[in-house]
Amino acid sequence: MIRKISIVLIAFFFLSERGPSLGADANPDWESLVDAAKKEGKIVIGAPPGSDFRNEARAALKKRFDLDSEFVQAPGPSLMSKIVAEKKAGAVSVDAFLIGPCTGNSLLKSNLFEPLTTAMILPEVKEPGNWFGGHLWADNQTGGNLLYSFVAQMTPSVYYNTQLIKPQELRAYNDLLDPRWKGKIGIRDPRVPGGGLAMWAFLMDLKGEEYLEKLASQELFVSRNARQIADALAKGRLGLTIGVGFRDFAPFIEAKLPVKHLPTFQEGTYVSGGNGILGIIKGAPHPNAAKVFFNWLLSREGQELHAKTAQQPTRRLDVDTKGLDAVAAKDALTVEEFRRFQNFTEDKCNNSWIPGAKLAESLLK
Repeated sequence: MIRKISIVLIAFFFLSERGPSLGADANPDWESLVDAAKKEGKIVIGAPPGSDFRNEARAALKKRFDLDSEFVQAPGPSLMSKIVAEKKAGAVSVDAFLIGPCTGNSLLKSNLFEPLTTAMILPEVKEPGNWFGGHLWADNQTGGNLLYSFVAQMTPSVYYNTQLIKPQELRAYNDLLDPRWKGKIGIRDPRVPGGGLAMWAFLMDLKGEEYLEKLASQELFVSRNARQIADALAKGRLGLTIGVGFRDFAPFIEAKLPVKHLPTFQEGTYVSGGNGILGIIKGAPHPNAAKVFFNWLLSREGQELHAKTAQQPTRRLDVDTKGLDAVAAKDALTVEEFRRFQNFTEDKCNNSWIPGAKLAESLLK
C-alpha cells in the first residue's frame, strides 16, 4: 500500500513539474506533429514590439516542446512588407505571425497564408464552444480559413490631461467638436492602419462623414508615432487624444503624470481585435513547428499566457480576463452586441476602414 502511494506521489510531482498535459485528449496526429516540430528544432514568429509575451512564450515553447523560438518584432505593416519581400525572393524566414486588424487584408488573395482549419489539431482548440462567439476568422468575406482572431477587447481610446479637462466635459462624441478643444486634440494617423483608423472608421459608421469633417476642422495634431502623442498629452500640449492605447500611456501613468482615460462615451465604443490575429506563412521553413505554435497559442495555456503578458483579453471562455488593461468583450457584452460592435474583420476593413482612410486623406492635409 505504501509502495503504491509513493508511486502515485512521484507521478503527481513529475506531472506538476511539467505542467498540465497539453493535448492529452488530442487525436493521434498531435504527438507525431510535436515530434516533427522537435526535429525542425526552431520556429520564427513575427509579432508586434513588446518583450513580455516574447520572453514568456520563448520559455514556454522551450519547456513544453523543446523548441527554440526567434521573434521578429515590428509593427504589422512593416512585418507584412518584410514577409512579402522574402516571399518574392524565395527566402521566407517567418513561420507564423501575430498582427492587428486589417494589416493582412490586402494580401488575402496573394497565396501568402496557409489554410488553418486543417492545422487545428487539439480538440480544445477545434471546439467552437470554447470561444466567445464561436470561431472567428478575420478573413470573413473571402472564406474564413487564413487569419484566426482570438482577442476581443474594449480598449479605452480617449485619454485626457486631468489638469486641463474635467471628465464631465466629455461624455459624448459630439463633445469633441466643442471649440474649446480646437488645436488640443491628438489623434494617431487615421490614414494608415492602427488605433487612429479604428476609431475614425467607427466614428464614420456611428456619426457619418459630416461629423468627421467637423472633427478634422478642430486642427487635430496628427502623428503616426503614438508615443509622441502620449508625451504631448502628458506635458499639457494637448488636452485629449484619440486612438492611442494604454501601452503608450503606461509609462506616463506609472510616473503619475496627469493622464487618465475617459469613461466610455454615451454612444458606446468599438470592440478591437488587438494584435490577436494569428496566421501561418505558406512555405514556412518550419511548418510543423508553426502548427505546434498555432495550437499551443490557442490552447487554454497559451491564451492565459498571452492575455497576462500582452494584456489583451482572449475570446476563450475558460480563461479569466478580469483585471486586464482592456475589458474583455466576453465579460461586458452579449454575443449579439459583440458582433455588432466588433471592428476588425475583413468586412469591417473593406466597408469602414478603407473608406475611412480615404476620407482621412482628403480631410487631413
